Formats: sequence, structure tokens, C-alpha cells
Amino acid sequence: VECADEQKGELIASEDRLCQACSPRTQEICQHPFEHGAYHVWKCRYCCNPATFLCYGNVHFCKPCHDRNPNAQAIPCVGGACCTFPKPKGQTTHSNGSSRECEQLYYCAWCESSSSRDAFAQNESTGSRNFIVNPSGEEGTRGWRPILDRWGQSEMWQVENMELRVDQHTQTNFVSSYSWASMMQTVPLHEYVRDPSSVQIEVSAKFMGRSDCPSLFFMQTVVKDSNGRILHRVGTSQLSAPAGFWEKATLTIDPVIGAHEVSMIVYGKDSFRLQGLSLLSPCFV
Repeated sequence: VECADEQKGELIASEDRLCQACSPRTQEICQHPFEHGAYHVWKCRYCCNPATFLCYGNVHFCKPCHDRNPNAQAIPCVGGACCTFPKPKGQTTHSNGSSRECEQLYYCAWCESSSSRDAFAQNESTGSRNFIVNPSGEEGTRGWRPILDRWGQSEMWQVENMELRVDQHTQTNFVSSYSWASMMQTVPLHEYVRDPSSVQIEVSAKFMGRSDCPSLFFMQTVVKDSNGRILHRVGTSQLSAPAGFWEKATLTIDPVIGAHEVSMIVYGKDSFRLQGLSLLSPCFV
């Protein structure tokens, strides 16, 4: 009750009557304070450490200060470069103590990650980062799923140790069967780019065959909207896998309006139905 609070000399300032989302301290830092509340990182009121407790509705504590409460004492900020936590605008030290002026929102993890994703989308060069999980089978087939045929069956790519190295770091590759092996992986573009409709997508893979059996390979890329509708589909022709060296296949998709996710689909088999000899490593989106 406001009058009772004022009679007791508490919550005099109008800002103390605001929830954290409505507080100017929050809105200066976070673009969407109501939606992002769970991602806010506050300063402890009594020291510079990030807070892990919220008590009395508007008092933030780190664990050591919380354990000392109600006898918590202010720990002075060392200031300047010696204190690495964000300072209030125009200040070189934090205010620590019992006063409400010692409350500070350090940052919003959601807003900062969104800014990072935007910066990546604008500044990263093509091929500098791969969004495919487990691109060379280093973790088995984790992240990949088979493509079922009309009878509900599938032949999944397997994994083997790499004999002819594609680079100095990769040690495994996928290997197909004598019949068409297939697998796909979907990359949620909306988790990395604020506007997936604005980006060009490059999908690529390196493939080869062994010298004792000709092999075939082809690749498809499918772009879908948020409702799972196909907006764009493109694929390579059936490619003869070269024996003894790695060849690269690349598909480039110009910006697609409404894009939400992109799926990479790869197929491979040998030409004579003898044994699995189409090799694949690594895959990139």
C-alpha cells in the first residue's frame, strides 16, 4: 500500500514502484525488457559481481552477499580497468551499498546475442563458419537423419576412418552403400540471422570414390518457411565421384523471401552394386 510505505519512509522514489521491466535502468540496456527478463544479468547491489538472487522485489545479491544478508556490507569497486564489469554511463566505478542507486543491469544476453548474429550475417565471409553439426562423421551420424523412400525404408550413410586426408584436421568420412544412401540435416537460419530472407546461402560438400569401383554422388538443398512449406529447391546432377582425390560440389542460393530454415540432403552409391564406395567429407552450410 503506497501510503503505508511512505509513512514508514520506504519506496519514496517513484522508480521503486516500478517493476524491473518498466525501470529506466532496464530499458536503457534492453530493447524488449518484458520478453527478455529471463536473460537479464544484474549487478549485486553490495558489490560488483553479477547477481544470482533477487530479494524484496528489487534487491539483487550475488551468493556471498546473499549469505551475509541482513548484515551485508558494501564492497568498494576498485574502478577503472581493474574492474572488468560494465560501468554506468559516465562513471569509472560502481556504486555499491544499500541504496537503490547501487542497482545496475549489466546486460541482456538475448540482445547481445542478437547483435552478434546480426554482425555475423553482415560481416562474416562465405565459408568462414559452418552451421552443419558433425560435418564429417566425427560423432557418428549425430545430427543427420535418413531419407525414407515411399516404402518407408532408407539406406543411411555410415562412417569410417579417412584413408586419403581431405585436410590436416579431419579424420573420418561418411561412406555410402551399393544402393543409394541418403541423409539430411536442417539448419535453423532464424536462430542465427534476424532476417533469413536477406542472406545468400552456400551449401557444399567434398566427395570421392575409390579406384576399384566407380561411384555416384548428388546433393540437394531445400529452403522452407516457418510453416514448413518449400520455398526453393535446387540440386546438382548425378556426379561421377573421382577416384583418388576429393572433388567439391557447391550450391548457392540467393536470398529467398520468407526463408526460415535450410536443409542439406546428400546421396551416394557405387555404380556397379558391389560395395559402399562413395565417400563424403566434410559438409558445409
